[in-house]
Amino acid sequence: MDEIILRTVVLQFDGRVVEIFRAPSSELVRRHHVAQLKEPQVKEPNRKGRSMVTVAGVSFGVDADELAQLKPLLDKIGEAVRIAKDQPLR
Repeated sequence: MDEIILRTVVLQFDGRVVEIFRAPSSELVRRHHVAQLKEPQVKEPNRKGRSMVTVAGVSFGVDADELAQLKPLLDKIGEAVRIAKDQPLR
């Protein structure tokens, strides 16, 4: 299980299921299978250096130091999404 703890969000990924835990003031947990997802998106940093990241329909801002930690996990999730989309229907 891959897990990353950022300032305002925690992401877990077991190879098939993405779980996103947010601060208590918003929706608490999102859980999705990669076959139901779009690939994660990262927008260019704003003038303050924060990038908007969207994973499993959840968008959140990250600073450059967090993005460096998050990028490998986003790549794994993106690859799993692509593989799931390429699977033949049964």
